[in-house]
Amino acid sequence: MPRKILLLTISYSPVLNSAARLFSELAEHLKKKSFCVTVITSMPQRYVADDKEKFPEEEELNGVKVYRLPMISLPKRVPLLRGFEHFFVAFQYWLKGRRLTCHDAVIVYSPPLPLTMAGIKLAQKWKGISIVNVQDLYPQSVIDLGLLKNPLLISLARWIERWAYRYADFITVHSEGNRKYVIEHGVAEDRAYVVPNWVDLEKYRPGPLKNSLRERLGLADSFVVSYAGVMGFAQGVDDILKAAAPLEKEIRNFALVLAGSGVELPKLKKLSQDLGLKSVHFLPHLPEEEYIELLQASDACLVTLVKSLRTPVVPGKLQCIMAVERPAICSTPATSDAKRILEESKAGIWADAGDYDALARAIFELYSDSNLRGEMGRKGRLYAEEHFDKEKCIDQYIQLLAGAGTTVE
Repeated sequence: MPRKILLLTISYSPVLNSAARLFSELAEHLKKKSFCVTVITSMPQRYVADDKEKFPEEEELNGVKVYRLPMISLPKRVPLLRGFEHFFVAFQYWLKGRRLTCHDAVIVYSPPLPLTMAGIKLAQKWKGISIVNVQDLYPQSVIDLGLLKNPLLISLARWIERWAYRYADFITVHSEGNRKYVIEHGVAEDRAYVVPNWVDLEKYRPGPLKNSLRERLGLADSFVVSYAGVMGFAQGVDDILKAAAPLEKEIRNFALVLAGSGVELPKLKKLSQDLGLKSVHFLPHLPEEEYIELLQASDACLVTLVKSLRTPVVPGKLQCIMAVERPAICSTPATSDAKRILEESKAGIWADAGDYDALARAIFELYSDSNLRGEMGRKGRLYAEEHFDKEKCIDQYIQLLAGAGTTVE
């Protein structure tokens, strides 16, 4: 059984996003199982509670050795520069890894796609095991979004994808649709495994609807609908604002809370003003405790993706919503496995991405039926306990490291 594990991820605690939460919990759980765990990550630049805080370049955090590398600041809205940044990060991590002592296994969070090459090459150098956790199907997702159009760059990205799928010992994905995709694109079936994005069910628990966060926001008696997370090119948060316009007239004390940040945030604030919305509350990225409070304070929680995104991605916020026993409304393409999860669990309502009228109808349906909200919330919690339990999911990595490789159905 390998004992020394290296994790490569551009986001790690104290960053407040799904990638950081997942790999921080993965590292700490492996540490509790007596693995020696090292993490190479990037110095936080965004998605932190305090942007002014300085973080050490090297520290031991909850028993895990963490190295943080400096980031280059390039415009996030320029795809070519973003691609250059991804290659720079991969080269940085590879150089840092070469200076470390041998590790038995390397686990890589992708994207960025070039980081997979750094992790696989390090594992090969050490004659260890490489595991690539594919969260977003690059380059297909950025092609769908229209962010990658240059034929030469697309060819390069496709080549890296094929190379990673060929040379990684294991590929893990978070849903069956994603597993099907990677197998169709070159991964052998016996090397592709579904490890759902987990949630800590002790932290993310049902709580009172009328909590202190509602009081602080002055929403004690409101019907609260929330979206919490990244507001980028893929999320389609503008559809939420367009759906809110008629709901302000139809729902008494309607309140829409949007918590997070991203490249689209300035446009979203302007759209809210242009639509004359009075129910919208913009909040920054929240610390985990307040994020959980917001979910618990919500009558319904939103998960959205843009219509052009055809990959089966399941936004990580869905598992958190289900865990706190709140109904989810997913406005995603039909190709997203979020639709399948909602149909299996009966934990919410699905609306087609881009159809903000259908999104508004879904919100109004839940507003009109408190029993339905409660029933969907309870079913979501039960489904989360069965499928998204943190220890059960992370233990699959231990099985992979041991060569067992069984998956949770």
